Amino acid sequence: MEWMTLAGTGLGAVLGVGATLLGEQIRWRRSVRSGVLQDRQNMYVDCLVTLRRAHEAMRLAADEDHADPQVRAARIRQAFQGAGCDEARERVILTAGADVATAIDASYHSLRQVRETLASGHTLASEEYQDARQAHGDATRAARTVLRRDLTALEV
Repeated sequence: MEWMTLAGTGLGAVLGVGATLLGEQIRWRRSVRSGVLQDRQNMYVDCLVTLRRAHEAMRLAADEDHADPQVRAARIRQAFQGAGCDEARERVILTAGADVATAIDASYHSLRQVRETLASGHTLASEEYQDARQAHGDATRAARTVLRRDLTALEV
C-alpha cells in the first residue's frame, strides 16, 4: 500500500510539472509570435511611411522655383535619397517573405519612376507625372494588401 501512495504522488508531481512546462512553452511561443508580429508591423509601416515621405519631398522639390533644370533634377534625386527609401526597402526585403519583398519592390521601383519623371523636367500637372503617380499609387495599394495578408497570417 505504501508503494501505491508513493507512486501516485510521483505520478502527480510528474503530471503537474509537465503541465506547467507545457503551459510555459505555449506562453513563450505566443510571446515570440507577438514580438515578431509587432516588429514586422513596425517595419512595414516604417517602409511605407518612408516611401510616402520621399514622394512628398520630391513633389516639394519639383514645385520649387529652379532656374536650372539640372539643379531641379538634383534636388529631386536628393529628396528621394535623403528620405531613406533604399534602407527601408532593404530591411523589408531581407526579413520578409518573397511575396512581401516583391510587393515592396514594385512600390519602390514605381516611386523611382516618379522620381525620374519629375527629374526629367515634367511638372506636377503633367500627364507623365500623373501617370507615374497613378502607377505608384496602384503598386503601393497592392503592397498594402500583401502586407496585411502577411500580418494576418502571423496573428493566427
